Amino acid sequence: MPVRLDPIEAPPSLDLLGPLGPEIAPLFTRPFLVLHRASELYTARICLLLLFDLGWETRLRSGVTLDDLCEGLAPQARKPLAWMLPFLATADLLVAEEGRYVLRGLPDLDLADIRAAVDIEAPGHATNFDLLDGVRSHIQPFFTEGKDGDALLFDLALFPLWLAYFRNGNLGYFPNNLLTLLALREGLPPGARVLELGGGAGSFAQLVAQQGTEEGWLGRIAEYRFTDVAPTFLRRAQRNLAAAAPSLPLAFQALDLNRPLAAQGIAPASLDAIVGINVLHVAQDLEATLRDLRGHLKPGGRLVIGECLKPSLDTPLYLEFFFNFIKAFTSVKLDPRWRPRHGFLTPEAWDEALGHAGFTGIQHVPPPRPLMDRHPSFTVGAITAMP
Repeated sequence: MPVRLDPIEAPPSLDLLGPLGPEIAPLFTRPFLVLHRASELYTARICLLLLFDLGWETRLRSGVTLDDLCEGLAPQARKPLAWMLPFLATADLLVAEEGRYVLRGLPDLDLADIRAAVDIEAPGHATNFDLLDGVRSHIQPFFTEGKDGDALLFDLALFPLWLAYFRNGNLGYFPNNLLTLLALREGLPPGARVLELGGGAGSFAQLVAQQGTEEGWLGRIAEYRFTDVAPTFLRRAQRNLAAAAPSLPLAFQALDLNRPLAAQGIAPASLDAIVGINVLHVAQDLEATLRDLRGHLKPGGRLVIGECLKPSLDTPLYLEFFFNFIKAFTSVKLDPRWRPRHGFLTPEAWDEALGHAGFTGIQHVPPPRPLMDRHPSFTVGAITAMP
Protein backbone atom coordinates (compact mmCIF):
# COMPACT_ATOMS: atom_id res chain seq x y z
CA MET A 1 0.00 0.00 0.00
CA PRO A 2 1.44 3.44 -0.88
CA VAL A 3 2.89 5.40 2.02
CA ARG A 4 1.24 8.71 2.92
CA LEU A 5 3.69 11.45 1.93
CA ASP A 6 1.52 14.37 3.02
CA PRO A 7 1.85 17.03 4.15
CA ILE A 8 3.72 18.13 1.03
CA GLU A 9 5.34 21.54 1.43
CA ALA A 10 3.55 24.34 -0.42
CA PRO A 11 5.44 25.93 -3.33
CA PRO A 12 7.25 29.18 -2.50
CA SER A 13 5.41 32.39 -3.33
CA LEU A 14 6.54 34.31 -6.40
CA ASP A 15 7.91 37.22 -4.37
CA LEU A 16 10.55 34.92 -2.82
CA LEU A 17 11.96 33.81 -6.17
CA GLY A 18 13.46 37.10 -7.34
CA PRO A 19 13.37 38.77 -10.78
CA LEU A 20 13.35 35.45 -12.64
CA GLY A 21 10.55 34.10 -10.46
CA PRO A 22 8.06 33.57 -13.32
CA GLU A 23 10.54 31.17 -14.98
CA ILE A 24 11.47 29.43 -11.72
CA ALA A 25 7.99 28.97 -10.25
CA PRO A 26 6.92 26.26 -12.77
CA LEU A 27 9.52 23.94 -11.23
CA PHE A 28 7.37 23.56 -8.15
CA THR A 29 4.73 21.16 -9.42
CA ARG A 30 3.13 18.68 -7.05
CA PRO A 31 4.98 15.77 -8.72
CA PHE A 32 8.30 17.55 -8.08
CA LEU A 33 7.45 18.28 -4.43
CA VAL A 34 6.22 14.71 -3.89
CA LEU A 35 9.36 13.27 -5.48
CA HIS A 36 11.56 15.44 -3.26
CA ARG A 37 9.78 14.32 -0.11
CA ALA A 38 9.74 10.68 -1.23
CA SER A 39 13.47 10.75 -2.07
CA GLU A 40 14.30 12.07 1.39
CA LEU A 41 12.25 9.32 3.03
CA TYR A 42 13.63 6.62 0.72
CA THR A 43 17.21 7.71 1.43
CA ALA A 44 16.65 7.51 5.17
CA ARG A 45 15.26 3.99 4.91
CA ILE A 46 18.11 2.93 2.60
CA CYS A 47 20.64 4.26 5.12
CA LEU A 48 19.21 2.24 7.99
CA LEU A 49 18.81 -0.85 5.82
CA LEU A 50 22.46 -0.55 4.82
CA LEU A 51 23.48 -0.51 8.48
CA PHE A 52 21.35 -3.63 8.97
CA ASP A 53 23.02 -5.22 5.92
CA LEU A 54 26.33 -4.65 7.70
CA GLY A 55 25.02 -6.59 10.71
CA TRP A 56 24.74 -3.65 13.08
CA GLU A 57 21.06 -3.76 14.09
CA THR A 58 21.77 -5.28 17.53
CA ARG A 59 24.47 -2.70 18.21
CA LEU A 60 22.15 0.12 17.22
CA ARG A 61 19.44 -1.16 19.54
CA SER A 62 21.98 -1.11 22.40
CA GLY A 63 23.08 2.41 21.47
CA VAL A 64 26.36 3.30 19.73
CA THR A 65 28.66 6.25 19.26
CA LEU A 66 30.34 7.07 15.98
CA ASP A 67 33.59 5.74 17.45
CA ASP A 68 31.87 2.46 18.33
CA LEU A 69 30.73 1.89 14.75
CA CYS A 70 34.09 2.86 13.27
CA GLU A 71 36.06 0.45 15.46
CA GLY A 72 37.80 -2.11 13.28
CA LEU A 73 36.80 -0.42 10.01
CA ALA A 74 39.03 1.31 7.47
CA PRO A 75 39.46 5.04 8.27
CA GLN A 76 37.47 5.98 5.14
CA ALA A 77 34.28 4.63 6.79
CA ARG A 78 34.20 7.44 9.33
CA LYS A 79 33.01 10.27 7.08
CA PRO A 80 29.90 8.59 5.63
CA LEU A 81 28.97 7.21 9.06
CA ALA A 82 29.45 10.65 10.63
CA TRP A 83 26.83 11.86 8.15
CA MET A 84 24.47 8.87 8.36
CA LEU A 85 23.93 8.82 12.10
CA PRO A 86 22.75 12.47 12.45
CA PHE A 87 20.74 12.14 9.23
CA LEU A 88 18.91 9.12 10.61
CA ALA A 89 18.26 11.05 13.81
CA THR A 90 16.73 13.96 11.87
CA ALA A 91 14.59 11.40 10.02
CA ASP A 92 13.38 9.99 13.37
CA LEU A 93 14.78 6.53 12.62
CA LEU A 94 17.40 6.80 15.36
CA VAL A 95 17.34 8.68 18.64
CA ALA A 96 20.34 10.87 19.49
CA GLU A 97 21.25 10.79 23.20
CA GLU A 98 24.41 12.64 24.23
CA GLY A 99 26.54 11.42 21.35
CA ARG A 100 24.97 7.95 21.25
CA TYR A 101 22.49 6.79 18.64
CA VAL A 102 19.78 4.33 19.59
CA LEU A 103 17.33 2.33 17.47
CA ARG A 104 13.97 1.90 19.17
CA GLY A 105 10.88 0.00 18.15
CA LEU A 106 10.22 -1.36 14.67
CA PRO A 107 10.65 1.46 12.17
CA ASP A 108 8.82 1.24 8.86
CA LEU A 109 11.53 0.42 6.30
CA ASP A 110 9.29 -0.63 3.43
CA LEU A 111 10.61 0.75 0.14
CA ALA A 112 7.86 -0.60 -2.10
CA ASP A 113 5.25 1.64 -0.47
CA ILE A 114 7.26 4.77 -1.32
CA ARG A 115 7.66 3.62 -4.92
CA ALA A 116 3.92 2.96 -5.09
CA ALA A 117 3.12 6.49 -3.88
CA VAL A 118 5.46 8.03 -6.46
CA ASP A 119 3.99 5.83 -9.20
CA ILE A 120 0.67 7.52 -8.44
CA GLU A 121 1.89 11.11 -7.97
CA ALA A 122 4.94 11.25 -10.30
CA PRO A 123 4.82 8.22 -12.60
CA GLY A 124 8.01 7.37 -14.44
CA HIS A 125 10.30 9.05 -11.92
CA ALA A 126 11.84 6.15 -9.99
CA THR A 127 15.36 6.98 -11.18
CA ASN A 128 16.43 8.33 -7.80
CA PHE A 129 15.25 5.16 -6.08
CA ASP A 130 17.01 2.89 -8.57
CA LEU A 131 20.29 4.69 -7.89
CA LEU A 132 19.80 4.48 -4.12
CA ASP A 133 19.12 0.75 -4.41
CA GLY A 134 22.24 0.38 -6.52
CA VAL A 135 24.42 2.21 -4.02
CA ARG A 136 23.10 0.03 -1.21
CA SER A 137 23.79 -3.16 -3.15
CA HIS A 138 27.35 -2.18 -4.14
CA ILE A 139 28.78 -0.20 -1.24
CA GLN A 140 29.21 -2.79 1.54
CA PRO A 141 32.86 -3.58 0.61
CA PHE A 142 33.63 0.09 1.24
CA PHE A 143 33.04 -0.67 4.94
CA THR A 144 33.98 -4.33 5.23
CA GLU A 145 37.05 -4.45 2.96
CA GLY A 146 38.12 -0.81 2.67
CA LYS A 147 37.50 -0.82 -1.09
CA ASP A 148 37.54 2.43 -3.03
CA GLY A 149 34.14 4.12 -3.12
CA ASP A 150 34.63 5.61 -6.58
CA ALA A 151 35.37 2.20 -8.09
CA LEU A 152 32.34 0.65 -6.38
CA LEU A 153 29.89 3.39 -7.37
CA PHE A 154 31.00 3.96 -10.95
CA ASP A 155 31.42 0.40 -12.14
CA LEU A 156 29.66 -0.75 -15.30
CA ALA A 157 26.59 -1.98 -13.42
CA LEU A 158 25.80 1.40 -11.87
CA PHE A 159 26.99 3.72 -14.63
CA PRO A 160 23.64 3.63 -16.53
CA LEU A 161 21.85 4.61 -13.30
CA TRP A 162 24.08 7.69 -12.93
CA LEU A 163 23.36 8.67 -16.54
CA ALA A 164 19.63 8.31 -15.89
CA TYR A 165 19.93 10.43 -12.75
CA PHE A 166 21.90 13.31 -14.32
CA ARG A 167 19.38 14.05 -17.07
CA ASN A 168 16.90 16.83 -17.67
CA GLY A 169 14.02 14.37 -17.60
CA ASN A 170 14.72 13.63 -13.92
CA LEU A 171 12.45 15.96 -11.95
CA GLY A 172 14.77 15.73 -8.98
CA TYR A 173 17.85 16.87 -10.90
CA PHE A 174 16.47 19.28 -13.51
CA PRO A 175 16.37 22.37 -11.21
CA ASN A 176 20.18 22.26 -10.97
CA ASN A 177 20.42 22.75 -14.73
CA LEU A 178 17.55 25.19 -15.20
CA LEU A 179 18.65 27.66 -12.51
CA THR A 180 22.23 27.62 -13.81
CA LEU A 181 21.02 28.15 -17.38
CA LEU A 182 18.94 31.16 -16.32
CA ALA A 183 21.98 32.65 -14.58
CA LEU A 184 24.26 32.00 -17.58
CA ARG A 185 21.79 33.33 -20.15
CA GLU A 186 21.27 36.68 -18.45
CA GLY A 187 24.79 38.00 -19.04
CA LEU A 188 25.95 36.19 -22.16
CA PRO A 189 27.60 38.57 -24.68
CA PRO A 190 27.69 38.04 -28.46
CA GLY A 191 30.62 35.87 -29.54
CA ALA A 192 30.88 34.29 -26.09
CA ARG A 193 33.46 31.64 -25.33
CA VAL A 194 32.00 29.34 -22.66
CA LEU A 195 33.82 26.58 -20.78
CA GLU A 196 31.85 23.97 -18.81
CA LEU A 197 33.67 22.30 -15.93
CA GLY A 198 32.80 18.67 -15.20
CA GLY A 199 30.21 18.37 -17.96
CA GLY A 200 29.49 14.75 -16.99
CA ALA A 201 26.44 13.28 -18.69
CA GLY A 202 26.03 16.40 -20.87
CA SER A 203 22.53 17.32 -19.74
CA PHE A 204 23.39 20.98 -19.14
CA ALA A 205 24.89 21.42 -22.61
CA GLN A 206 21.76 19.81 -24.05
CA LEU A 207 19.56 22.27 -22.16
CA VAL A 208 21.67 25.21 -23.37
CA ALA A 209 21.22 24.02 -26.96
CA GLN A 210 17.49 23.39 -26.57
CA GLN A 211 16.46 26.56 -24.75
CA GLY A 212 19.02 28.73 -26.51
CA THR A 213 17.50 27.70 -29.83
CA GLU A 214 13.91 28.12 -28.64
CA GLU A 215 14.56 31.52 -27.05
CA GLY A 216 16.86 32.85 -29.79
CA TRP A 217 20.07 33.46 -27.84
CA LEU A 218 22.15 30.39 -28.77
CA GLY A 219 23.84 32.38 -31.54
CA ARG A 220 25.61 34.46 -28.89
CA ILE A 221 27.86 31.45 -28.12
CA ALA A 222 30.87 31.23 -30.45
CA GLU A 223 32.46 28.26 -28.64
CA TYR A 224 31.17 25.89 -25.99
CA ARG A 225 34.07 23.91 -24.54
CA PHE A 226 32.81 20.76 -22.82
CA THR A 227 35.32 19.40 -20.30
CA ASP A 228 35.52 16.59 -17.81
CA VAL A 229 38.28 14.87 -15.86
CA ALA A 230 36.70 11.42 -16.31
CA PRO A 231 37.61 9.77 -19.63
CA THR A 232 34.35 7.78 -19.64
CA PHE A 233 32.17 10.90 -19.55
CA LEU A 234 34.37 12.77 -22.02
CA ARG A 235 34.35 9.94 -24.57
CA ARG A 236 30.59 9.56 -24.24
CA ALA A 237 30.09 13.32 -24.80
CA GLN A 238 32.32 13.27 -27.89
CA ARG A 239 30.28 10.37 -29.23
CA ASN A 240 26.76 11.61 -28.48
CA LEU A 241 26.59 15.31 -27.63
CA ALA A 242 26.74 16.76 -31.14
CA ALA A 243 23.50 14.94 -32.02
CA ALA A 244 21.89 15.71 -28.64
CA ALA A 245 22.87 19.41 -28.72
CA PRO A 246 22.61 20.47 -32.37
CA SER A 247 23.73 24.02 -33.26
CA LEU A 248 25.90 24.26 -30.14
CA PRO A 249 29.47 25.05 -31.30
CA LEU A 250 31.15 22.29 -29.34
CA ALA A 251 34.78 21.68 -28.48
CA PHE A 252 35.97 18.93 -26.13
CA GLN A 253 38.83 18.74 -23.67
CA ALA A 254 40.00 16.69 -20.72
CA LEU A 255 40.31 19.14 -17.82
CA ASP A 256 41.15 18.74 -14.14
CA LEU A 257 39.97 21.67 -12.02
CA ASN A 258 42.60 20.79 -9.40
CA ARG A 259 45.38 21.70 -11.86
CA PRO A 260 46.09 25.22 -13.17
CA LEU A 261 44.08 25.84 -16.32
CA ALA A 262 47.06 27.49 -18.05
CA ALA A 263 48.98 24.21 -17.78
CA GLN A 264 46.06 22.56 -19.61
CA GLY A 265 46.05 24.94 -22.57
CA ILE A 266 43.50 27.54 -21.40
CA ALA A 267 44.83 31.07 -21.96
CA PRO A 268 44.46 33.72 -19.23
CA ALA A 269 41.55 36.16 -19.62
CA SER A 270 40.18 34.21 -22.60
CA LEU A 271 36.70 33.13 -21.46
CA ASP A 272 33.43 34.99 -21.23
CA ALA A 273 31.88 32.40 -18.93
CA ILE A 274 33.00 29.43 -16.89
CA VAL A 275 30.09 27.26 -15.80
CA GLY A 276 29.90 24.25 -13.51
CA ILE A 277 27.00 22.26 -12.07
CA ASN A 278 27.71 20.70 -8.67
CA VAL A 279 31.42 20.49 -9.38
CA LEU A 280 33.26 23.26 -7.50
CA HIS A 281 32.44 21.79 -4.09
CA VAL A 282 34.85 18.96 -4.98
CA ALA A 283 37.76 21.30 -5.72
CA GLN A 284 40.58 20.03 -3.52
CA ASP A 285 41.74 23.57 -2.70
CA LEU A 286 38.69 25.75 -3.28
CA GLU A 287 40.52 29.05 -2.79
CA ALA A 288 43.27 28.18 -5.27
CA THR A 289 40.76 26.88 -7.83
CA LEU A 290 38.55 29.97 -7.59
CA ARG A 291 41.54 32.29 -8.00
CA ASP A 292 42.69 30.31 -11.02
CA LEU A 293 39.26 30.41 -12.63
CA ARG A 294 39.02 34.17 -12.05
CA GLY A 295 42.31 34.66 -13.89
CA HIS A 296 40.91 32.96 -17.00
CA LEU A 297 37.82 35.14 -17.32
CA LYS A 298 37.82 38.20 -19.54
CA PRO A 299 37.04 41.57 -17.92
CA GLY A 300 33.27 41.49 -17.54
CA GLY A 301 33.22 37.70 -17.80
CA ARG A 302 31.39 35.58 -15.25
CA LEU A 303 31.76 32.44 -13.21
CA VAL A 304 28.37 30.67 -13.12
CA ILE A 305 27.92 27.79 -10.73
CA GLY A 306 24.94 25.64 -9.83
CA GLU A 307 25.22 24.05 -6.41
CA CYS A 308 23.22 22.18 -3.84
CA LEU A 309 22.94 24.64 -0.96
CA LYS A 310 22.60 23.86 2.73
CA PRO A 311 20.34 26.03 4.90
CA SER A 312 22.97 25.52 7.62
CA LEU A 313 26.24 23.61 7.68
CA ASP A 314 24.79 21.30 10.36
CA THR A 315 21.81 20.30 8.21
CA PRO A 316 22.31 16.91 6.52
CA LEU A 317 20.88 16.80 2.99
CA TYR A 318 19.67 13.46 1.67
CA LEU A 319 21.64 14.03 -1.55
CA GLU A 320 24.87 13.79 0.43
CA PHE A 321 24.32 10.06 0.92
CA PHE A 322 25.60 9.26 -2.58
CA PHE A 323 28.62 11.48 -2.46
CA ASN A 324 30.06 10.74 0.98
CA PHE A 325 31.57 7.56 -0.49
CA ILE A 326 33.43 9.51 -3.19
CA LYS A 327 36.97 10.60 -2.39
CA ALA A 328 36.79 13.90 -4.29
CA PHE A 329 33.75 14.90 -2.17
CA THR A 330 35.33 14.20 1.21
CA SER A 331 39.09 14.70 0.75
CA VAL A 332 39.30 18.47 0.44
CA LYS A 333 41.25 21.25 2.10
CA LEU A 334 39.20 22.86 4.87
CA ASP A 335 39.18 26.46 6.05
CA PRO A 336 37.20 27.66 9.10
CA ARG A 337 36.02 30.79 7.28
CA TRP A 338 34.48 29.55 4.03
CA ARG A 339 34.93 25.81 3.97
CA PRO A 340 34.70 24.44 7.50
CA ARG A 341 33.70 20.97 6.28
CA HIS A 342 33.60 18.93 3.11
CA GLY A 343 30.61 18.72 0.83
CA PHE A 344 27.87 21.20 0.07
CA LEU A 345 28.05 24.73 1.48
CA THR A 346 25.62 27.42 2.58
CA PRO A 347 24.96 30.43 0.31
CA GLU A 348 26.86 32.59 2.79
CA ALA A 349 29.91 30.29 2.69
CA TRP A 350 29.95 30.55 -1.10
CA ASP A 351 29.75 34.35 -0.87
CA GLU A 352 32.68 34.33 1.55
CA ALA A 353 34.76 31.98 -0.61
CA LEU A 354 34.10 33.90 -3.83
CA GLY A 355 34.78 37.25 -2.22
CA HIS A 356 38.00 36.04 -0.66
CA ALA A 357 39.14 34.76 -4.08
CA GLY A 358 38.66 38.26 -5.51
CA PHE A 359 35.28 37.93 -7.22
CA THR A 360 32.81 40.81 -7.19
CA GLY A 361 29.18 41.36 -8.18
CA ILE A 362 28.06 38.08 -6.60
CA GLN A 363 24.42 37.29 -7.37
CA HIS A 364 22.13 34.34 -6.66
CA VAL A 365 19.33 32.80 -8.73
CA PRO A 366 16.98 32.74 -6.91
CA PRO A 367 17.95 34.93 -3.92
CA PRO A 368 18.59 32.34 -1.18
CA ARG A 369 17.36 34.24 1.88
CA PRO A 370 14.63 34.45 3.11
CA LEU A 371 13.59 31.72 0.63
CA MET A 372 15.57 29.01 2.41
CA ASP A 373 14.44 30.25 5.82
CA ARG A 374 10.80 29.78 4.88
CA HIS A 375 11.39 26.68 2.73
CA PRO A 376 14.39 24.85 4.25
CA SER A 377 13.94 21.97 1.81
CA PHE A 378 14.83 24.28 -1.09
CA THR A 379 18.44 23.22 -1.50
CA VAL A 380 19.59 24.26 -4.95
CA GLY A 381 20.61 27.52 -6.56
CA ALA A 382 22.87 29.24 -9.06
CA ILE A 383 25.54 31.81 -8.24
CA THR A 384 27.26 34.25 -10.60
CA ALA A 385 30.40 36.26 -9.87
CA MET A 386 32.67 38.59 -11.85
CA PRO A 387 36.49 38.79 -11.79
